[in-house]
Amino acid sequence: MNGKHKYTIEVLYHFSCGACDNWWSYAVTPISQPFTFTLNDEKVYCPHCGHCQTTEIKKGFWLEKMQKSAEKT
Repeated sequence: MNGKHKYTIEVLYHFSCGACDNWWSYAVTPISQPFTFTLNDEKVYCPHCGHCQTTEIKKGFWLEKMQKSAEKT
C-alpha cells in the first residue's frame, strides 16, 4: 500500500415524477472526458408508479452557472 486515499467519480441525476411527484436518483460513472450524458429525448420510467415520459431539466437549475462556479474554486 502506498498510503494514498483513493477515489472514484460518480454523477448523480435526481428525478421527480411528473405524475406521482415522488423522487429517485440515477448514478452514472463517467467513462470519458469530457463527460456528456443527456436524457432530453429519452423516455424514463418512474420506479414508484411506472409513469413513462421524456425528461427536462428543472427550471432554475443551470449547469453552465454551476460549471463556471466550480471552475473558480
